[in-house]
Amino acid sequence: MRGKSIFKPVLKVLVLLIIIIAVLSALSGFYEDWLWFTDLGYATLFWTPFFSKVLIQAINGTMLFLVIFVTLMSGRHAFTTFYNERFRKRIRLVEEVNLPPAVSPRRVTVSLLVLSAVVSIIVSFIVGFTGWLDFLSFVNASSFHYSDPLFNQDLGFFVFKLPFFETIYNAFFSPILILTLFTALFYIMTGVVRFHSIRFWKKDAVVISPTARRHLGILLTLLFALKGFGYYISAYEIVYSHRGHVVGAGYSDIYASLPVFKILVVVSLVCFLFSLIAFFRKDSRLLTLPVSFLIVFSFFTSGIFPSMLQSLVVVPNELQKEAPYIASEIQMTRYAYGLDKIKEQDYTGVETVTAQDLKNELGTLNNIRLNDPRPMQQIYAQKQGIRQYYKFNDIDVDRYKIGDTYRQVMLSAREISLQDLDPKALTFVNTRFKYTHGFGLTASFANAVTTKGLPAFAVSNVPPQTDYTELKITEPRIYFGELTNDWVVANTKSKEFDYPLGNENAESSYTGKTGIPFTAFNKLMLSLHQMTPRFYLAGEVTSESKLLLYRNVLERAKKLAPFLTYDNDPYTIIDNGKIKWIIDAYTTTNSIPYSSKYSTQDFNYIRNSVKVVVDAYDGTVDFYAVDKEDPILQTYQRIFPGVFKSISEMPYSIKSHLRYPETMFKIQCDMLNTFHMTNTKVFYNKEDAWNVAKEIYGSSEQNVEPYYVIMKLPGETNEEFVLMQPFTPASSTTNSRNNLVAWLAARMDGENYGKLVLYKMPKNMEIDGPFQVESRIDQDPVISQQFALWNQKGSSVLRGNLLVLPIGGNFLFVEPIYLQSTTNGSIPEMKRIVVVYEDKIVMADTLEEGLKGIFGRYVPSLNTLQEKPLEESGAEDGTDTSKTELKGVLDQIKQIRDMLDALENQLTTINNEGSTLDSGLGTGQELLTDENTSAGSVKGTVEATVNAGH
Repeated sequence: MRGKSIFKPVLKVLVLLIIIIAVLSALSGFYEDWLWFTDLGYATLFWTPFFSKVLIQAINGTMLFLVIFVTLMSGRHAFTTFYNERFRKRIRLVEEVNLPPAVSPRRVTVSLLVLSAVVSIIVSFIVGFTGWLDFLSFVNASSFHYSDPLFNQDLGFFVFKLPFFETIYNAFFSPILILTLFTALFYIMTGVVRFHSIRFWKKDAVVISPTARRHLGILLTLLFALKGFGYYISAYEIVYSHRGHVVGAGYSDIYASLPVFKILVVVSLVCFLFSLIAFFRKDSRLLTLPVSFLIVFSFFTSGIFPSMLQSLVVVPNELQKEAPYIASEIQMTRYAYGLDKIKEQDYTGVETVTAQDLKNELGTLNNIRLNDPRPMQQIYAQKQGIRQYYKFNDIDVDRYKIGDTYRQVMLSAREISLQDLDPKALTFVNTRFKYTHGFGLTASFANAVTTKGLPAFAVSNVPPQTDYTELKITEPRIYFGELTNDWVVANTKSKEFDYPLGNENAESSYTGKTGIPFTAFNKLMLSLHQMTPRFYLAGEVTSESKLLLYRNVLERAKKLAPFLTYDNDPYTIIDNGKIKWIIDAYTTTNSIPYSSKYSTQDFNYIRNSVKVVVDAYDGTVDFYAVDKEDPILQTYQRIFPGVFKSISEMPYSIKSHLRYPETMFKIQCDMLNTFHMTNTKVFYNKEDAWNVAKEIYGSSEQNVEPYYVIMKLPGETNEEFVLMQPFTPASSTTNSRNNLVAWLAARMDGENYGKLVLYKMPKNMEIDGPFQVESRIDQDPVISQQFALWNQKGSSVLRGNLLVLPIGGNFLFVEPIYLQSTTNGSIPEMKRIVVVYEDKIVMADTLEEGLKGIFGRYVPSLNTLQEKPLEESGAEDGTDTSKTELKGVLDQIKQIRDMLDALENQLTTINNEGSTLDSGLGTGQELLTDENTSAGSVKGTVEATVNAGH
């Protein structure tokens, strides 16, 4: 007896302990999120959604509970009577069993109460989690100051108010409709509702008991009121119609669907009155006729009538009937994607480029991107990976002011990749305490290439080394990046790995601002949520240690502000010695009237309104509002005060590295292919549709990716960082058209940030596009022969990105040519530069030689070749070549170049004299031009031979 008396309290304590642990476990995720949001200084982003969801669930759940419970209670007597008097008797007739006990009205009431509560909780839970932002946007709605073409309503109504109306309608209509159907079915099965004739419009064709009539009357009254509200919403939703040729309300929508929806609103209100009267009058037709009439009338009017009008009236005269609405689609789509702000200019593309033009464009020529980012990633991995656990995720293109020179720079963060560790090293201590961060980054100038055809690194090695003050890194540790996908515990007793250093490793401890501290209660809750006892068992964890969560910078931003849409390609910058990430964030919606949705996404409006800056070391996050005119961002700023900083608060050291996002630019280019046409007839017939230009990359055809360049735009005085994209006419499978028709430039320096300029070619002239230039390169006998030779004996040619560069009213095409061994782990090396201008093609060792091969000796000297120190070169080659021997070789090369320059001068003189001859003498001028070009080609070939021999 004594043992039992002891056992019971112990059991109670154990049960109580299990309950406490279960409750704490359920709350641990909520508690961890609260700690994390608060640690980053964004508690409002945690509590505002939470309280909004709770409020919506409470209001919606209470209202729905009352509606369901009241309507169910109206049928309580029928439910009780059916069970006690009919159901129990039927059971007795079927089987000889003891009858189940009769149910009391009180028990039925409790059951209906529970059923109402369960249904309302489930529905309100769903509505709260999906509609909280609609509710807050409705309350804090901003004005677009831009009206739709049909209703003349501000677009804020469609973006902020109409979605909330839809949420309310869906929250109540579906549950009440299901409840009404089940109630009616129950009454029919129990005989409370009896059908005497299918002619229900006659009196007594349908007989309903008074209790059932009142019950169904309440339900139908609610349904008709909600349905009328639904038709009101549907009337506005016709601006999203896709009937016929128009995106948005077309002829049949406006002249058929819209009047019908207005009529249906009135019909629903009339049916509402009939069902309300049925609560007092003993005539079942007050319920059956409105239901039948509304179903039949809505089917024929909203379904069949608009389709008939579309087929019989619109389709035979589509352009004439739909022209005003096509114009609305063009107008609203251009506004929604920012195409209406594009400045258009003419660009001849056929002006003659002179030596003076080249001198004027020296800043552009010096920044031509010779290094292609795609093969560069492989080069970075091979040359700067250092260890197998370091990884470069991608190459980012940016610009820096190096001294007094504006230069394009390519960067990539050296992150830690735990997946590439030796499997035996993947222990808990190593993955959570030891290998916590990457180290430094690698950078190279876009135009600087070594004699080996490799990028000349501006920042390299670990610790990071550089000769440029602007690129020096004082805090190289990367705890937060694109590859840091797991949580870690930092600042433990165990030092964290920095980088390999001889036979040992350099180590450090985290001292950043962010991270969840391990207080006693925090440790308990974090252990429960992460489902690990290691925080207690591992002696390395102290009260000074910090848990770093959501270290992937993209995941981190999404966790904080999930209502924004994020660019999938964050990029790194060096900000006063620190490594930081910049993420482009967009505000989007699919609620703009008449606007076409983007083909691969569910939105028809986009703005790059927010820049997110994440510190790579301590993970601090800053949201900057860069588009003050965006109404959606203005609404978010009202909902979450203090979250979005003004762009004026952004330090200049960061602001100078803001880029026009490539993703946004691609979307705008894709939409511009069609929506540059503003004439409705041209748009309808797609007479002037465009495509993004194509090129050959590697050995396959693909679209030209937008590319960042430093260049002087036509009519401007200074070089600037721009993103550009060339366009060609739309092609079909039977008619390929690849001539250049336009190019789009996105500006991003200083006050010009975000400005788009579209340069259009003359329509009466054919200007070669990138793919046509690629074909000409393939057809050049010298180049094709060299490609064929390189593609043999274990090597392959990799053709880089073909750059289309507007120079002096014409175009210069530049394509780097890489050679790569077919063996695993080989490094692509840039061996040649192909330069194309009009009908001239030159392949040379350097860009400067290529330009000289086309324009002659007066090409200005370019800073596109950076030699490595002699000692380093000799160490890599495994030779003992001395400085004296190398100097002798270089002197020989100089002598050969001087001889070629003299020959080129003679040809130029002959060319000038020939220009005075009568034009009818034939093709002398063309011959001399060809000779001039050939001299440049020979010169490049001889120099290449000498270099190869060396």
